[in-house]
Amino acid sequence: MTQARKKETGLDSKQVILNAAIAEFAEHGRDGVRMEKVAQRAGLNKALVYRHFETREKLFEIALESVFADRFKLLDDLPSELVPLFETWTKRFAENPVFLKLILRESLEHTSNEPIHADLRERYYRHQVDGIRQYQQQGKLPPEMDPESLFLMLTAILVFPYLLPQVTGLVMGKGPKSKSFKTRWKKQFDQLIAALKKK
Repeated sequence: MTQARKKETGLDSKQVILNAAIAEFAEHGRDGVRMEKVAQRAGLNKALVYRHFETREKLFEIALESVFADRFKLLDDLPSELVPLFETWTKRFAENPVFLKLILRESLEHTSNEPIHADLRERYYRHQVDGIRQYQQQGKLPPEMDPESLFLMLTAILVFPYLLPQVTGLVMGKGPKSKSFKTRWKKQFDQLIAALKKK
């Protein structure tokens, strides 16, 4: 990004670098990213990248923290019904798969048993598990099911096509961004929720 372009967007150099880093990490993983490539993508010099973030590892941690902070903001504006909620998350994953790619990269490359920013991320998921509990209390999901397990099951259904679009295309004949896939996927989710309610 040129200096003129950076000024036009109204972003400071640190945020421009962070945005570039998030895209690079999503595409190449933590181990595949070089600071000079981040600088090149940001349209800034490498020295400025090091001045703001010091190391690639620190840059990755801040990038991950940033995408989770953005996801937290999305939790405040979600539908109260399951099917519209599914449609909202599906639309968001289809339009911006970077979040999923980044956490998948971390899962593949992170060697510690403790996830990066575990406290922040646990709060993010806890908020959504509490939402599952509310659905159960309202009779929208079976009350006898374990809410944590149910959350993981529904999340797996939701994210799988966007984590593995090549598998989705081979199985369904269309990728997850196609209209025909979305129509079929929504219909099956509707039927799944209806079946769960009957239990």
